[in-house]
Amino acid sequence: MRADSLTTNYYDAHAPQLAATYESLEAARLNAWLRDSLPAAPACVLDVGAGSGRDAVWLASLGFDVVAVEPSAKMVKEARHFHPESPVHWIEGDSLPGLERTLRRGQAFDFILLSAVWMHVPPTDRPRAFRKLVSLMKPGARMAITLRHGPGAPGQGVHEVSAAEIEALCRDHGAYVEQRHEAIPDLGGRREVSWTQLIVRLPDDGTGALPLLRQIILNDSKETTYKLALLRALCRIADGAAGVARVRCDDHVALPLGLIGLYWLRLFKPLLKESLPQSADNVGLAKLGFVKEGYRALGPTSHLDLRMGMTGFDVANARALHAALGDAIRTITSMPMRYITQADGTPVFKPELRRRGALPTALRLDEPYLASFGECLVPSALWVALQRYTVWIEPA
Repeated sequence: MRADSLTTNYYDAHAPQLAATYESLEAARLNAWLRDSLPAAPACVLDVGAGSGRDAVWLASLGFDVVAVEPSAKMVKEARHFHPESPVHWIEGDSLPGLERTLRRGQAFDFILLSAVWMHVPPTDRPRAFRKLVSLMKPGARMAITLRHGPGAPGQGVHEVSAAEIEALCRDHGAYVEQRHEAIPDLGGRREVSWTQLIVRLPDDGTGALPLLRQIILNDSKETTYKLALLRALCRIADGAAGVARVRCDDHVALPLGLIGLYWLRLFKPLLKESLPQSADNVGLAKLGFVKEGYRALGPTSHLDLRMGMTGFDVANARALHAALGDAIRTITSMPMRYITQADGTPVFKPELRRRGALPTALRLDEPYLASFGECLVPSALWVALQRYTVWIEPA
């Protein structure tokens, strides 16, 4: 809600009636769904669009340090009337999408609540609003959002909302939807109104995955080109073929080595076709270890044809691709997978090579064929980070 919007004017004009309606609903019952998502007290909690203070005061009663933001001065007045002894700290006149006064505090929060607020934010303002909210969250923090479905009163400023929109905003900002509950009846008895409840999570980097990725990206040793190529291939797999990953144990997933090799070739082929240099002293094909007879024989085969499920290769192209995959996998396992290490020097990736079999009669780039080259164990925390942060990692 903008502090100068028609929505704020509506709440100012109807503050006593609205506050009485809000306070008639028991906060503990209304917010029971939050119980398992709340941090341990005394954590810092932000209630945006706090209205009559019902939820903010309930959170404070649980031992949290609560900051309540409300654009309507009349609603803040009602909140102080209903809860005169509350320890909640109020920020009056601040609103989404900017939250300027809140941001000036320089405080980060363990939990943010947006109860019946998002439908008041105009759709064009929502990307900025979400960005501001995420900037107020600590690593590992959660944000609870309730989405109202159904008409509002004239002048109330109610816009269409959807869980899909929130999920898209999460992907753009490195967050994710941890919980989603839909078609929740309105506890106020309005049959035309229902709710969606979402818990948004900002990942905590306690796994060490992000510093490891930073190390890979910024490392300036001679193997850097191959390291980044491997990272990009894994990003593409995490984004477009994540279902192929097989949980090997609690802390690793297994990926077919043939799939990694396939994405490697798919990434390199258009670059090499245009003779783009891979480093200052490496132009063309001569110094690339995986460019052997198989790769050269691929010739006019488009990189767009190098994808899972592809079939229909003629004998010559099938033979060339089979050889090129084997050469790419040997390069990947002997170079970047060998030299990307943890702080103690142990390799991050653990390839398990299998003896390359004979070329199938009809080559199909499916999971069994790609797994016939072997598997690579990828740390689970790193795999999750690649899935969630691909949009940020790959351009690096």
